[in-house]
Amino acid sequence: MHGVHIENFNLNLLRVFDAMFAERNVTRAARRVFLSQPAVSHALARLRKEIGDPLFVRAGNEMIATKKALALAPGIRSVLDQLGELLSHAAFDPKTSAAVFRIGISDLSEYMLAPLFIRLMRGEAPHLRFHINSFDATDYEGQLASGTLDVVVSVYQSAGPGIHSRSTGREKLVALVRNGHPFAGRRPSPVQFKRARLLAVARSDRIEGQLQRSLQEAGIAGQVTYSTPHLFAVPKILESSDLVLIQSGGVARALCATHPLSVVQIPLRLPPIEPQVTWHERTHRDPAQRWIRERILETIKG
Repeated sequence: MHGVHIENFNLNLLRVFDAMFAERNVTRAARRVFLSQPAVSHALARLRKEIGDPLFVRAGNEMIATKKALALAPGIRSVLDQLGELLSHAAFDPKTSAAVFRIGISDLSEYMLAPLFIRLMRGEAPHLRFHINSFDATDYEGQLASGTLDVVVSVYQSAGPGIHSRSTGREKLVALVRNGHPFAGRRPSPVQFKRARLLAVARSDRIEGQLQRSLQEAGIAGQVTYSTPHLFAVPKILESSDLVLIQSGGVARALCATHPLSVVQIPLRLPPIEPQVTWHERTHRDPAQRWIRERILETIKG
């Protein structure tokens, strides 16, 4: 570290570095470590002088990590995690903990899990904080390793180094339609279903993961006539059209609970999806992280 004398080094500077690396913004980093914005700016100035590198450079509205910062980030994250384990109590007490959980989930998964998080904060864990984020399907393992995320709920199979995952169980795919739809209250024939126009909840121009493969295998991927990344629009679209949404049974039941929609059994052989709860070795033994993972798994499994 540019001739740093470790005995005189302020370890709080590492917390500031870690927050900046994750947030890429001084204001957000300050909130994350409970410091004022000037205090974080001062800490960054000291850290730059100690290390002999700019560490973060401005690019538009963000502060982008330099090559040196990218090299330091995994080691600093590991040091902070190990220090946290050494200093933490053996038991996690949700009643008093102010832990922050950074969770990567899709809109539809958050629709199911948000009531759990709110219920925890209103009851047994009033001081917890939840930061819900979208995640990069091509690099979410890297996001878990860097500390940008603590846990990811997805349908993607994980096998990277240091990655742990648990299946929530296989979920059958069902169709969701408006009440009064020609399919509502009955089981359409395979021919009728293959003629139906489909609604898809997708990011960019693709349907997510296993669901896309399922539609392709059934020969109905071409029936998607309306695709949107916006969950908020889905019930309104279904209520005002004869479009059909194919989703997991859990998501379908959650939407039916608050909207005039009906679940229809699909008359085609579609393989089930298998959601995964995924995390990194750095949080594997953390008692707070173990606790929230178990609550998520219990909720999804029902």
